[in-house]
Amino acid sequence: MAIVKPGAPKAQIFDTPAGVELNIPAPRNPFVVVFLPVWLVGWAFGWFTAFSAIGSRTSDPGATLFMVVWLSFWTLGGGFALAMFAWSLAGREIVVLGPGRLAIAWRVFGVGRVREYDLVHAARLRVAPQPYNPYDYRSGMRFWGIGGGPIAFDYGASTIRFGGALQEAEASALVQRLIERQPSLRGVSP
Repeated sequence: MAIVKPGAPKAQIFDTPAGVELNIPAPRNPFVVVFLPVWLVGWAFGWFTAFSAIGSRTSDPGATLFMVVWLSFWTLGGGFALAMFAWSLAGREIVVLGPGRLAIAWRVFGVGRVREYDLVHAARLRVAPQPYNPYDYRSGMRFWGIGGGPIAFDYGASTIRFGGALQEAEASALVQRLIERQPSLRGVSP
């Protein structure tokens, strides 16, 4: 029998002048990468068909109103699908632990958002896998590689999560590395 090779880590770790940086690629879900482009072609056909129907002079006002509302929701759905496709191809979660702050950035092709947390209010950095909760939208978003992750810390009365693409073993190693750099993250909540 062949021995199974251990999994390779996904995250890259860098020591930078700003602090220790974790660079975590978004999960590369083959279903998303293959299916979404096909779905988006059908979505575009439906969008252009609906848009051309709005401008039709034969449409009655009720039908036009329906098409405007339908097209609005259709546009939102397509925008979400396009964003998830881009995230799956080129998304990165970048975590920087620097003096007095922890920054978590989500970037696609270098564009995205950053949230910074004051370490005075951060404690109990840990691996805390999330069980599936059908009543929490974040549980459904984990399929797409967003909506939390196995690494968590307390921030005041909130729990902040990150590392959506990580397995528990790698998350545990990264937590240890971050606590070595900032021992106060081990402590109890303020």
